[in-house]
Amino acid sequence: MGAVSKPVFDAVCSDVSCNALIHPWNESCINGLPLLYKSALIGSAKFYSIIYLAQILMRGKKMMRKEQWFKMGEYYVRSTLLGLLVTATGPNLSCLIRKLMGDKFTYYTYLILPFTLNGLFIYLEPPSRRGLVINLFCNLVIEYYLKVLQRANYLDITKTRQTLMFMIGSSFLFYLMRLEGDKKERTPLFWFFTPEKVRRKTDGSKNVCPHEGPCEKHVAKSFATYFGIGAGISLARHILPQIRTPIKAISSIRGKHFKLAMFFGSYIGIYRAVICYLCRKKGFDSATYALPAGYAAGLAFLFSPSLGLSIASLTAAFKLFSTILYEKKILPSDVPLPEIMYCFCQGTLFNARVVDPGACPNYVLNLMKSCSHGTSELVFKSFTEVTKNSM
Repeated sequence: MGAVSKPVFDAVCSDVSCNALIHPWNESCINGLPLLYKSALIGSAKFYSIIYLAQILMRGKKMMRKEQWFKMGEYYVRSTLLGLLVTATGPNLSCLIRKLMGDKFTYYTYLILPFTLNGLFIYLEPPSRRGLVINLFCNLVIEYYLKVLQRANYLDITKTRQTLMFMIGSSFLFYLMRLEGDKKERTPLFWFFTPEKVRRKTDGSKNVCPHEGPCEKHVAKSFATYFGIGAGISLARHILPQIRTPIKAISSIRGKHFKLAMFFGSYIGIYRAVICYLCRKKGFDSATYALPAGYAAGLAFLFSPSLGLSIASLTAAFKLFSTILYEKKILPSDVPLPEIMYCFCQGTLFNARVVDPGACPNYVLNLMKSCSHGTSELVFKSFTEVTKNSM
């Protein structure tokens, strides 16, 4: 299905009943609530259970402490409540706004305004997690607009350009992360590698590199470790769906299943190799070495290209840079700019799921389907039926 433009929406959907576009499972706005909230609760609980299970496994020994389990439990409840309220109150607000506007829909009041308003539920997440969610949605909305521009032939997102974006993003990201190395509290950031702190001359070590032991061993160990992580993720994705026939699944493993492993291993290996080279050549360590090291490491992107990942490297770097701007009072700390940005992103993306699914990021499609427990698919199907003759 192609994108439904504003003129087409206003011409076709303006006078359509809300049950056809919002709650097709029940004609009544009130009677449709039980299924809506029940589905949102089940879907959100399942969706976040997988996310938190992965985080528990990644924390490893940290989960040996009882307080960590209580904290993770609290965060899980808050995230599930966020998913429930965003998913369920969006349709409620859409119906309410339609009533207030004389039983008429407009392009902006159908989904954009309701899901922008209930984006305020982001405050249910603790500040440490809130930033990660906001950063994710910023990545997704940039990906969406890039796809829209590419579809309109204003932009051609080639593999080369994606690689260049990732190289630039990695360069500034690693540099800013090393600048933050001496802080007691670092900016929460979802990235699969945290570079070592800058080795200071005053620490009494004879080694100028930011690690202990021989450089060759350090780089080789880095490559092997992250290659193994990438291989584990890729093989799990390939084998687990075929767990009933393990021999057949293992025999179907091909070289393409090691692309992510090569990306992880090369990305970290190249970065650390360049850092060590510059430290040995100059005789001291510096945060600026991360600029060429991160740029060169970005070439590993060619093993496993992803538009979302190239965008994520740039936005992560911008997030760290914005922290500096806040500290220097360049950005006003009394205005919740990140939360406002999140509300805009959520309204844009959730609207795109229905009116522009071709350009909508896959993550958003899966997120809405999972958290709504399938009710979003019913809405999309009904919306398609209403608009198909006008496309």
